[in-house]
Amino acid sequence: MRHEMHLTIETVCFALTEGRLQVLLVKRTGEPFSGAWALPGGQIQLDEPFDAAAQRILSESAGVWGVYLEQLYTFGDPGRDPRGRSVSVTYYALMPAMSVGSGMRTARPGPGWSAAEWHPVDQLPGPLAFDHGRIVSYARWRLSQKISYSPLAFHLLPENFTMSDLRGVYEAIVGEEYDPSNFTRQMLARWDLAPVPGTRDRRSRRPARLYRYIGPREIPGSPDSLDEIEMETEPALDPASSESETRD
Repeated sequence: MRHEMHLTIETVCFALTEGRLQVLLVKRTGEPFSGAWALPGGQIQLDEPFDAAAQRILSESAGVWGVYLEQLYTFGDPGRDPRGRSVSVTYYALMPAMSVGSGMRTARPGPGWSAAEWHPVDQLPGPLAFDHGRIVSYARWRLSQKISYSPLAFHLLPENFTMSDLRGVYEAIVGEEYDPSNFTRQMLARWDLAPVPGTRDRRSRRPARLYRYIGPREIPGSPDSLDEIEMETEPALDPASSESETRD
């Protein structure tokens, strides 16, 4: 008997809006898990590099492109897909912060999906398809760890930002509140931040102390093993009870 292994890419796309960390989800239209929310994903082409595939699949499945992407982890437990053996190379993507009033970049569902929407990462719309809830949990954990030693926060901010904006990113990702004075001292000591003279706060239009990050954008770090991480497990979603879609 011939057994096939399917190789896919799923991306956890993060953005910050109104001080809350959001994740982009798409709704499936085919079995298994029809009608369930899932991460944007799809199959890798035979001659396609992983990074290029991640950019293409995110664009085709959710209408999002030109964002920061970084490989996260490989998920391949037997049984994660009821259709057979499936291995997923996962990425996380970071989009600059936008307020609801200014209109977060509109996501558009591609073929095989009925909707594409942003959801607060701590209020996901029920169990996600496959093991995507576990992937989201790991991506957020990884982001909260790596933000302490890499400049990921600046991918979630506009080019010019206030120290309050930067503090909001850390608080949303880490889940802790920071003393404004101590936070400012730590950030100025840790990162290459250049004051932006003669600028105004983009919300109040009043004179404000704005900064621009001028350091390197990437500091790599190897993924940690899931076996060493304690995460809340998501309730299993029975594929027979949901409604349908093309292979993610």
